[in-house]
Amino acid sequence: MHRIAMILAIALVIITACGPPIPGPTTTDTVRTVTIFYTSDEEGYLEPVRTGSDTLGGAANLLAALRQRGYDPDGDDALLLSGGDMWTGPAISSWFQGASAVQVLNRMGYDAAAVGNHDLDFGQEVLLANADAATFPFLAANVTQADTGAWPEFARPYVIREVNGVQVAIVGLTTIDTPRIVTPAHVEGLAFGEYADALRRVVPQARAEGAELVVVVAHSSPSELEVLAPVAAELSIPLLAGGHRHTLENVERDGVRIVGPGAHWQSFAQIDIAFDTATGQVVSTQAQLIPVEYATASGNPVTPDAGIETLVAAWKAQVDETLGQVIGYTGSGVDRDWALYNLVVDAWLWTYPEADLAISNLGGYREAIPPGEITRADVVATLPFENTLVEVQLTGEQVMDNLLCCGGAVAGFTYHRAGARIIADLEDGSSLDPEATYHVLVNSFIYTGGDDYLFATHDPNGYDTGIPWREPVIEWILAQQTSAERPLETLLDDTQRGRW
Repeated sequence: MHRIAMILAIALVIITACGPPIPGPTTTDTVRTVTIFYTSDEEGYLEPVRTGSDTLGGAANLLAALRQRGYDPDGDDALLLSGGDMWTGPAISSWFQGASAVQVLNRMGYDAAAVGNHDLDFGQEVLLANADAATFPFLAANVTQADTGAWPEFARPYVIREVNGVQVAIVGLTTIDTPRIVTPAHVEGLAFGEYADALRRVVPQARAEGAELVVVVAHSSPSELEVLAPVAAELSIPLLAGGHRHTLENVERDGVRIVGPGAHWQSFAQIDIAFDTATGQVVSTQAQLIPVEYATASGNPVTPDAGIETLVAAWKAQVDETLGQVIGYTGSGVDRDWALYNLVVDAWLWTYPEADLAISNLGGYREAIPPGEITRADVVATLPFENTLVEVQLTGEQVMDNLLCCGGAVAGFTYHRAGARIIADLEDGSSLDPEATYHVLVNSFIYTGGDDYLFATHDPNGYDTGIPWREPVIEWILAQQTSAERPLETLLDDTQRGRW
C-alpha cells in the first residue's frame, strides 16, 4: 500500500473506532451542521502525479471526490477552504506565477484561503494580482503593514459566509516564519504577528459583524496549532485547520479540532460542526481525512471533473510549448537527495568557472526529476523559485560560519561538523584556509538572508551575475547528451558532501 494511503487508512480506522461515521449536513429546529472541506499546500499540482503503481491527486479528481461527498461548487451548503501555498510547484503553475492555479481554484469554488509563505515567492505585486484574479478572498489576520498596522492590499483578516443558515467567520493565519523563509525583498514592509494576538484582535470584530461561528485556516503546522488550542478554546473556536508541513493530522486539544490535510490535492479533510443556533454553542466537531489516490492499473474510481480537465489541459499545452524541449534522459529518475543536490551546485561551477566554491540551501530543491525524458519543465519543477546566482567573496572562516549556521549543498569542497566548528576540505585534499579569500556562488535567496544565511552580512557588495539559477543545470544536462544507454543518473556524484 502507498505510504499516504496507509497513513490515511490508519487515521480513518482511528476515527471510526472513536465514534460513528460523520453524518451529512442536517437541519433541526436549532442544531445545524456546518460542513467544511479543506485542503492545503496545493502548490500548483493541477495534474495527477503517477508514482510507482499509484496515481495521486489532481484537481479534477479532487473535485470529483468532493462531489461524491455532497460538495457543489455552485452551492452554499458547505465551505471549500485552503490553508495556502497555492501555486509554487510544477512548471504548469510556477512558470505562470500562479495564474493557472488561481483559475483552477476559482473553477473549483473555493470560498477562502490563508496566505502561505510560498504565495509570496513571486513578490507582493504578483500576490496582489493573483488575489485580484481570485473569486475568493485571501486571508492573513496576523499580517499587517509594518508602518501603519493596516492590513495589506492582498489579504483581509477574515470573511463571513453563510452555511446552512449559520453565519461563519473564516479567519486566516500565515506562518510567522515567513520572513526567514521567503526572499526578504518579497516581505519588505510587512509585519508577521503572533497568532494569539491576531485572534484576540479580530475574532471579537467578526462576532460584532454577525458571525455566529468562527473557524481558523492557518498556514502553520498542526503542532504549532496544538499550542494555540487553549487560545482557540478561550475564544470558542472549534476548528484550527493547518498545513505548511504537508502532514496528515486529526486530533483534539482542549476541545478544539486540529486537522492537517496533507498536500498537493492528494488528500483532503471533511469537518462537520454541529452548531446550536439557539444557544450559540458547538454541539460536536468531527473530522475525516480522505485520500485522493488509486492503483493506476485498477482504473480511476471517480470520473474526473470535465471542466477542470479542460482548463488544466489548456495550461498544459502552454507550458509544453514553452518548456517541453527534451534536454536529457534518466532511467531511474533522480530523487531529492545528494545526487540531485550535487548536480545543481556542480552545474553552477561548470557554468561559472571564475568561482571556487558553490553553496545552496536544500529547501530550494522542491521535486525529484522523474524517470524518462527530461524536459525544461522538469528542471523548473525542481527549482521553481526565481533566484539568480550571486558571487560573493568570503574568507574560509566566513564560509564555515555559514555552514555552521545553516548547512547546505556544496561544490568544490566537502565539510562536516565537529562540535562547535566546521572542518572543510577542498577537492585537492587541502583544508579550507580560514584566512584565505574564496569566490563563492550562492543563490540570491540565501544571499539576502533567507534561511538565516550570513552572506550579505559578510559581503554586502556581492555580484549578482544575472544568471537564473536553473539555467546552468539545463545547460549541463544538455551538454551530457544523455540517453537510455547513457542515463543521467550514471553521471552524477551521490556523495553526501556536507554533514552538520
